[in-house]
Amino acid sequence: MTERDVLINYLHPSSDSPESLYKQLSRSLHNAIQQGMLNPGDSLIPERELANKLNLSRITVRKAIDQLVDIGVLQKRHGAGTIVSDNVDIVLHKNLSSLNSFTADMNRRGLESHSRIVLREEGKASPKEALILNLNEEDYVHRLNRIRFLVNEPLLYEIAIIPASIISITTALDDSLYETLKRKNMNPVTAKQNIHAINADHDIADKLEVSPGSAVLFVERRGKDVNGKVVEYTQSYYRGDRYDYVVELG
Repeated sequence: MTERDVLINYLHPSSDSPESLYKQLSRSLHNAIQQGMLNPGDSLIPERELANKLNLSRITVRKAIDQLVDIGVLQKRHGAGTIVSDNVDIVLHKNLSSLNSFTADMNRRGLESHSRIVLREEGKASPKEALILNLNEEDYVHRLNRIRFLVNEPLLYEIAIIPASIISITTALDDSLYETLKRKNMNPVTAKQNIHAINADHDIADKLEVSPGSAVLFVERRGKDVNGKVVEYTQSYYRGDRYDYVVELG
């Protein structure tokens, strides 16, 4: 069996997976690159051939490839087709002057993202939570801990605390917490953020799939709605090798 045959077998999508075909292909292509089945500078199998071998439409194949082009893993070169980038690491530039959710940020870039819920619970507010959210200590809060993914890589681990009077355990949540708050007319419109550079402990390193001690950006945010009410307290751990923070000054 040739290396190309091995790659084709690896890229075959699963009919049992609920995930869309192009997402499966994009994920497996990225895995193949990370595992060295495709190396920097290698040419990708042409779209038409890849579609035929995988029994997929060219539109599906092109959408999967374009997603990896958008994040810099692949490059399209005139006359050379699609090649693996010399630097296959994802690095996202995040503007500190804009207030948006992870989902909205990825959608704005035209990238597909998803989340895995690690914890969702309600409980009495801790003294710190009550102080930040202007609650009484007997009031309840909703805690939502999620790992946020782009393609097959975790980019950040997020801990969100919201007053249970706004979002309860029975509230249906889509992938965007901000969209849920927006439907209640309580989405954050202003926020204060504190940013620290830290080293990942074993727990954070495990969630972000990095080595313990790796550089992580810790962002602590307090978001207020249009009436100035604190509606969220969020702690986010961003992978330092995947994020650059940008500030525009005038």
